[in-house]
Amino acid sequence: MRQTWIIYKSNDPDDFGWEERQLLPSESLTSILSEEWHYSTTPEIPKVGDRVREYANIKDPGNGVTHGRDGDWLVARVCQFASFDTEERIVVCYCQYQPIDARWEELRRGTAVDEILEESHQTV
Repeated sequence: MRQTWIIYKSNDPDDFGWEERQLLPSESLTSILSEEWHYSTTPEIPKVGDRVREYANIKDPGNGVTHGRDGDWLVARVCQFASFDTEERIVVCYCQYQPIDARWEELRRGTAVDEILEESHQTV
């Protein structure tokens, strides 16, 4: 199975919010905005013009994710790097800060695992 690491980073390390972007635990400053791991043979690679998605729990911050929206960072350039001897790939998306007024949308979830397990025990 192919592993793809997608990194979203600011085109300009001094762009909006630079003082809040820190690597942990060293707390050194970084231009990385977000990152994602995809484990599939054909991951969807961001394109120029896509927006970095933001996720949050609107009602209970810090306790999981319930909502998503398009963020203020726009993908301006995409570079892909692949390994010749593994199925690993790195995609770097260079982004520009272009704020928009996006609304939070509730994420639709499938059936909870506990409910699936309970139903399977009832049918056995």
